[in-house]
Amino acid sequence: MEINTYGYLCCVGSRQLLYAYVDETGDRGVSAKSSPFFAMAGFVIAAEDEHRMRTTAVELRQSFAIPRGKGLHWKDHVKVYPRRRLVADKLAAIPDVRVNYVIFEKAAIPAGSGLYIDHTIFYNYVAGLMMERLLLSAKYWPGGTRDIQVRFGHVKGFDHAETIGYFRRKSSTDPSWIPWQLLRGSVKFSDMSQYDGLQIADLYAGILKAAIMPDPYGGYEEHHFLRIRHQIRRAKGTCWRAGFKVMAQAGTIENLPWWPQEGL
Repeated sequence: MEINTYGYLCCVGSRQLLYAYVDETGDRGVSAKSSPFFAMAGFVIAAEDEHRMRTTAVELRQSFAIPRGKGLHWKDHVKVYPRRRLVADKLAAIPDVRVNYVIFEKAAIPAGSGLYIDHTIFYNYVAGLMMERLLLSAKYWPGGTRDIQVRFGHVKGFDHAETIGYFRRKSSTDPSWIPWQLLRGSVKFSDMSQYDGLQIADLYAGILKAAIMPDPYGGYEEHHFLRIRHQIRRAKGTCWRAGFKVMAQAGTIENLPWWPQEGL
């Protein structure tokens, strides 16, 4: 037994382990030049299967001739359609992955709220929603409940100690069905270039952005998102509000021209 960072008693060794990696897309600004969305992508994989993810990351870096020691980034290395298609095909082929998305439309945030005014509050709130989904992924993992270790991509210039404090407060006030006791150790914030998992999370985030953000001509690249759709976590048969959490004005996402008729 051990006490995790948030004061919960964990039965170390009694449950198998999952790894979760999280990265973001968009910015937290609210100016006219800011992105309309801020979102996070987090994927979860069993510890015994992590080598499959690492193999995928290595193969993609080799395909794009990325020098050893350099990280794979969507915005730097996956700018053109053929590369995006390859990335989506490679990710879609990783078995037994659960992907979680949290999406915020900034136009839906009241102008006087802390989320609108304070970048730290905004980031922490979105990260907290992601943590809920990662913990629920562990609770309902196929084959039985598991412990989970979580790593977020480090945000330059951001004090992640604030986020750790927020998680600590949140863990003490969340309802009991959010299983903070499954978190093994503390949440880590790391340079994405040092971890294959964070680079893969960055790709999942890029795939989402291409699907919900129009290009300069008003088009969308939804094909890559739909290619990995089967990996998005479901609850009671649907991704909506489970692995696909949207905080937006009614219809913003559902009215995208490519949106599946049956929804997510």
